[in-house]
Amino acid sequence: MLNNVHLPTAATGNSRSLVTLGASGEIMGFFYPHLDFAQNIREAMPALFLHGVTPTPMLWSFVDCLERSQEFKPRTNIVVTELRHRQFDLRLELTDLLPPDEKALIRRIVVTRGPGTPPVTFMHYFKLAVADVTDRNAVYFFPDQKAVVQHFRETCLATAIDGPFTFQLGSVVPGETSQVKLAMERNCLESSWQVMGNVDFALALENDEQEHFEATLVLAGGEHVHEAADNARRLADIPFKIHERLAADRCGSILKKAVPCQEPGLSQAYDKAILAIHDLYDQEHSAHIAAPEFDPGYGYSGGYGYCWPRDSAVISLTAARLGFVSQAEDFFDWTIRTQLKDGHWFQRYWVEGSEAPSWCVQDNELQLDQTCAILHGAALLADLLGDRRAAFIDRYRPTACRAAKAIIRHVGEDGLHRPSADLWECCHGSFAYTQAAVAAALGDGARIFDAPTVDIALLRRALFERLWDADRRCWNRRIDPNGQLDSTRDSSCLGVIEPWGLLDLTNATDLAFAQQTVDDVCQNLAVPVKGGQAILRFEGESYMGGGPGCVNTLWAALCLLRLAGASDAQQRGQQIERARTLMDVALANTNPTGQLPELIPNIHFDYWAAPHGWASALLIECVLELNSLSDQ
Repeated sequence: MLNNVHLPTAATGNSRSLVTLGASGEIMGFFYPHLDFAQNIREAMPALFLHGVTPTPMLWSFVDCLERSQEFKPRTNIVVTELRHRQFDLRLELTDLLPPDEKALIRRIVVTRGPGTPPVTFMHYFKLAVADVTDRNAVYFFPDQKAVVQHFRETCLATAIDGPFTFQLGSVVPGETSQVKLAMERNCLESSWQVMGNVDFALALENDEQEHFEATLVLAGGEHVHEAADNARRLADIPFKIHERLAADRCGSILKKAVPCQEPGLSQAYDKAILAIHDLYDQEHSAHIAAPEFDPGYGYSGGYGYCWPRDSAVISLTAARLGFVSQAEDFFDWTIRTQLKDGHWFQRYWVEGSEAPSWCVQDNELQLDQTCAILHGAALLADLLGDRRAAFIDRYRPTACRAAKAIIRHVGEDGLHRPSADLWECCHGSFAYTQAAVAAALGDGARIFDAPTVDIALLRRALFERLWDADRRCWNRRIDPNGQLDSTRDSSCLGVIEPWGLLDLTNATDLAFAQQTVDDVCQNLAVPVKGGQAILRFEGESYMGGGPGCVNTLWAALCLLRLAGASDAQQRGQQIERARTLMDVALANTNPTGQLPELIPNIHFDYWAAPHGWASALLIECVLELNSLSDQ
């Protein structure tokens, strides 16, 4: 943790709740009642008490004397964390999952000790901030359900175990050591029934004399304290094997429905990406978050646990191409409910549709590409809906027309879009990426929804005449709000190929432009990282120490694969090889359990924002394109 950053090594969910974990089995976030809010956890740490060992009998799971490993069970999002003592024959295994259709975490605890290892007590400490509030919480023990329940207003969380345990509830005094933690260090938890304020609590299993013991711990939500307690007890009384089978069956059902991967070397990463975009999808409200929140105090960013309409549109289209068309249709219905009166969308939302903290809210700093992405995505989705196509078009047409009119208001007489924020949310002007987005959105909006449009040829001419640099054979980044040309190279120029498809790759001239675009990005925006070279967002990048993006690297790979599909056999092989190299680099820079991040930082961290929905969708698109190329 650094400056309120809780960077997880794994995240798992069930489209109703989401959990983030640390490498030592720390529960970093339990997102309830929705995937984006509240995080609810400040500390949730397992510990072992070794009887008769001095001077430090109690070991938190993150101490150096424990070796650790963590991975997903194959073709599931079930996380297994294993801790082994370096001196004693002692092993702790934690298996974490979220059961389908429940707002709960199930944690299986297995402790094994060999001959000569002293007796061990397993403990678990919790300092919850229910509803993201640390003060004015209350925590109770309910004897009938044998559950500890903490709540703030209508947000309630309950913890229960399937066997006998002791517990202690406490109130944390600022500047003083937690009395609960002190009791854990003595292995002497003293039962208490209720505490209010800035509270914490701990549980300890009562089976320290056994050489092997197992227990199931449940953390469950409810809208009132008794419902939460009942949920926790009900789930704790279900054998863990049943929870595990149901969670694995959910993952298996998702992967079975998806288009299969024809590339054996990519199948594991492909499966993880598919499960990630499902875990980041809030089933109740039909919107995706960008990534599990890990920077709630905005220490290094503005946070990630929100729905960016553009990201969710991209992910939804990928889901539709995979076979999850209804999920995509539900998201675009969400955009009907969340469209602003002026026809645009807010920069980002909470999944239930309320407007989230954002940067680009003024008219002259609007993030125009988000509105374009939704209109364009809705049009592309219509082509995938089969017999539901006509009904969707009729239902979406008013939304599409309002969006098209809003976009047109941002197009100048010369055909260039008026100043807006770029997709990276770091500068303003008229951008090659956004200009291509405007042309694609208005063109497809008119084609599918009969939405208002302008002369698309004029938009294209403005793009090439104002932003293509014939001497450098690359795209300039933008015309700034003062009318000055900004020649910075920016990888978002790849948007003319993907997703906007402004260049017709069956046309020799456009194919040449596309090739020059990708070549320039790969030659001039590549920087060394683990496993090879990755692609920067733009020249002069400084965020996170100036590190490149996993998103940008996979974006370039996807563009190369699109080019491969339009090239002759020799060039096709070269393009595929280059794309695979970029994919390999992205996969060499995942989080420790193989989930794809947004960025590959140069400071403090090895990865940033994982699992990232957009990055996961791009990997899936690359695999789908490889499938298509192998069929040619």
